[in-house]
Amino acid sequence: MENLINELRKETKNNFLFQLSKIETEEGLNHSLKRWGKSYKGNNKQVKEKFKRFLKGYYLKRLNAEINKIEEVNKAEEFSGELILTVEWKKSYMWGMNPKVSTNYGFIGSSVGGCGYDKLSTSTAEGLNSDLRILKLMYLKKNEELKNKKETYKEQNGEETTSERGINHFCFGYGSGYGILPYFEGGVGVSSHENICKRLGLNMRCITSTKNTDVYLISKQD
Repeated sequence: MENLINELRKETKNNFLFQLSKIETEEGLNHSLKRWGKSYKGNNKQVKEKFKRFLKGYYLKRLNAEINKIEEVNKAEEFSGELILTVEWKKSYMWGMNPKVSTNYGFIGSSVGGCGYDKLSTSTAEGLNSDLRILKLMYLKKNEELKNKKETYKEQNGEETTSERGINHFCFGYGSGYGILPYFEGGVGVSSHENICKRLGLNMRCITSTKNTDVYLISKQD
C-alpha cells in the first residue's frame, strides 16, 4: 500500500503548508484562530508559533490514523465466501420507515433517518464499509493505479479533473468516495454499489425484498 501512504503524506504536507500560508498576516492569523476555535496567550509571534504547533499535531494525528487504517485493512483476509447484508426497515414517528443494516459477520449499523435522500444505499454503504476484505480490494486497486498516475481523470460527467474523486471514479465508478482512501458512499443508490462491487470482481445482488426487509448477497464472480 506504499503508493496510498505516499499520497496521504503529500496531501498532509500540502494541507499543512496551505494553512501556514493563511496565517502570515495578523488578519489571517486571527481569522484562522476563530475558524479553528483556538485562543492563545502571548504576542503575535508567540500565538503564531503555538498555533503552528497545533496545526502540525492535528495533521500528523490525522495522517497516522489513516495509515493505521491502511495497515488494518491490509491485514484482512482475502475475500472468500459470502457477505450478507440484511436491511430491516422499522417505522419512525418522525422519519417514516428507517433502514438498519446488519451482516453475517456480526456488524450492526445505525438506524438511518431523515428524508430527501436514498436511505437504503446509506444503509448498505455502512455494511459494505464494515468489511475490511472488500476495502482491501479497493485499496489494492487504487494503490496499483497510483503506480502510473495519470495527469488528469474524467469525472462521470466527462469533465477532466485531477481530484481524488476523479481517480476513484476511474477505478470504481460513481459513489466510491472523494478522498485518497476509497469507500462506499451513502445516498448514491444501491446500483452504484453493485457497479463498484463488479469492478472489484464481486457480485452484489438482492436475494430478498419485502416490505420490512431487503437482503443482499455479495460473493466472488465465477
